Amino acid sequence: MDGLRQAWQNIKERLGAMSVNQRMVLGMVATAVVISVAVFGLWLGRVEQAVLFSDLTPEDANSALQELNKRDVTAELTNGGTTILVPASVVHRLRVELAAKGIGTSGVVGFEIFDQSHYGMTETDYEVKRLRALQGELTKTIESLRGVDGARVHLVMPKSSIFRSLDTAPTASVVLTLNRQQPLNASQVEGVQSLVAGSVEGLIVDNVTVLDQNGQALSENYAADGFGASDRQLELQMEVEQYLTDKAQTMLLGVMGDGRSHVQVTATLNFEQLQSERTIYDPKATVVRSEERNEATDPTTGGVTETSLTNYEINQTIERLVGETGGVEQLSVAVTVDGNYVIPPEGGDAVYQPLDQQELDNIQRMVQSAVGIDVSRGDRIEVVNMQFRGQTANEPVSGGLPGGILEIVMPNVGRILLVVLLAVVVLTFRRNLAGALGDLSSLGARGSDAAGQPGGAALAGGGTADVEIPERFEGLPDMNDQMIDDVREYAAENPQRVAEVIQSWVYEPERSTGR
Repeated sequence: MDGLRQAWQNIKERLGAMSVNQRMVLGMVATAVVISVAVFGLWLGRVEQAVLFSDLTPEDANSALQELNKRDVTAELTNGGTTILVPASVVHRLRVELAAKGIGTSGVVGFEIFDQSHYGMTETDYEVKRLRALQGELTKTIESLRGVDGARVHLVMPKSSIFRSLDTAPTASVVLTLNRQQPLNASQVEGVQSLVAGSVEGLIVDNVTVLDQNGQALSENYAADGFGASDRQLELQMEVEQYLTDKAQTMLLGVMGDGRSHVQVTATLNFEQLQSERTIYDPKATVVRSEERNEATDPTTGGVTETSLTNYEINQTIERLVGETGGVEQLSVAVTVDGNYVIPPEGGDAVYQPLDQQELDNIQRMVQSAVGIDVSRGDRIEVVNMQFRGQTANEPVSGGLPGGILEIVMPNVGRILLVVLLAVVVLTFRRNLAGALGDLSSLGARGSDAAGQPGGAALAGGGTADVEIPERFEGLPDMNDQMIDDVREYAAENPQRVAEVIQSWVYEPERSTGR
């Protein structure tokens, strides 16, 4: 007990010997420690939550909560009641068990509708359930695709007729709720069309319409007698031009460097669909088609008369020619290149010099070979040398950081700033704490030295005339001009700190004498 009382007394003495700034630093340290311990304790005691179902309808969320209450599982609703959180240790087991009961599937029913036998089912009821099951299976398959948050599938299955001319083809409509972060591209939409068409008997891709949640048509249905709409033709033309441009630009990038050349390709495509058929007869090449022989006997004379009939087939060749659709009809290529920057012999800034004709001819031949220019087809190519606007001789062509570094730094800017801020706080806090503790230790050392030295004892007892008080501390080096200047500079930069030190020196004799 005495030991605790003595320790508490020592703590009070040390706190009393501290200045206001030192007490503030110590209080901040104690507060930070308490907050850290509290946050860490809450983090350890918190149960980790995981998403059981997301994007639920109110009906599905209600069914899931009722089932979880029966199982005594703590659940939490978030995102406006569309997401259910449960403990992470049981999320996978609950997801499987609830999915087996049809909970969390947004009311979509597949072929499990036939798991139970229904007596007295008519043919109409069977067809309705079969259509519903087929739509449900397609919906679940489409919703499993990346970029699709929800789907609705509608199938129209006309009744078959005994008259072939009265038969109508089935049709389908698909409404997709797309993910804003990862929308579907044209090839993925065509894949959805092919999936639906391949799952329904008699359904073709052109009869499948795909819409998004905004009612915008995503599918492009093409007629059988034409290549397609004008937007599809424009898209194909842009793909060809971009492909040829990238080929030429990549080649010039390795030869001239980044930012010193520009290529633009204009392609004219032939979208005419021509079909021709011709028949060629060769009279020299004949083939026996049929032969007929008849024999007749004359009853009066007994003679036999024989007749024959032979039919020949002339050799026939039928050719069907279909013209190429989307082929390149003509190319026009424009190339602009920068010149050279040469430093004069006498020094100074670099001077722009255009390329000579031989260099331009070499560039033209390289681009012509890379793109596939055919002069007989009417293709044209122009290579122009000019100084690029906004670029000077003293500036590097590809200024800035490399692309790889930017790709790494940009996504982590927030984290880097947080680390830098934390480092600054830690360094500042460490420096202030070290200074406060240093002042405290020096203050205690001076107090103990004053009490133990003969001069201190003499002051405590009232002092005598024959006790010599040293003018300066032992071990203190001689002050030269450089040290005096350093002290003055430090005092000018830290007046508050110097004032606190002097104040502690002034009150030190009072503490040692017990006043």
